[in-house]
Amino acid sequence: MPVSSGSHRVQKVASLVREEIARILVSEAEDPRLQHLVITQVELSRDLRYAKIFYELGEGTDSKEVSKGLSRASGFLRKRMGSNLAMKYVPELHFEADLHSTRLNRVLTVLEEVNAAPGSGQ
Repeated sequence: MPVSSGSHRVQKVASLVREEIARILVSEAEDPRLQHLVITQVELSRDLRYAKIFYELGEGTDSKEVSKGLSRASGFLRKRMGSNLAMKYVPELHFEADLHSTRLNRVLTVLEEVNAAPGSGQ
């Protein structure tokens, strides 16, 4: 399955896949559920056959609906990637919400509240 680190080649292809998926979503995908996604990262397996694509949701976006939209668009995305990128194999796409920034924002909010509390020394 996908690896987060690997050879320079795998990382370079992952970057190309991320850019291409983002481009297709912005310019070619017609599903309104996918219009406010940000592709944050792609992890590829060493053999380049499997891709885990991490995305962030836009404001007011329903995560279940986005998941359904991505499942439905997966074949379209693979087909478009295959015609636009010179790859021996077009990877199987697996989408996963990237919760890193959400968690980071939550931690920062808590820290701000603690610093703003009376008696915090500030």
